[in-house]
Amino acid sequence: MAELKSKRREDAPLTVPNTGGNVWPRQRCPAFEPRESAVAGLDQCWYCRCADFHLDQPRALDVGVCYWPKKVMK
Repeated sequence: MAELKSKRREDAPLTVPNTGGNVWPRQRCPAFEPRESAVAGLDQCWYCRCADFHLDQPRALDVGVCYWPKKVMK
């Protein structure tokens, strides 16, 4: 799968988890753990078990919070 390139710093890969900090949907880090419903091949914070984008709420957040190593979603 071809990966989209972006010049936005919010989409840049992280070298370590940003524990307790903000993460943007397209970011990723070496600690990525896919949720059960994650799309294969999209290793992005939006699909990570450790990122909280309030996906279980009526309105999801544009910017999430990284809770690595705690799992917040299945």
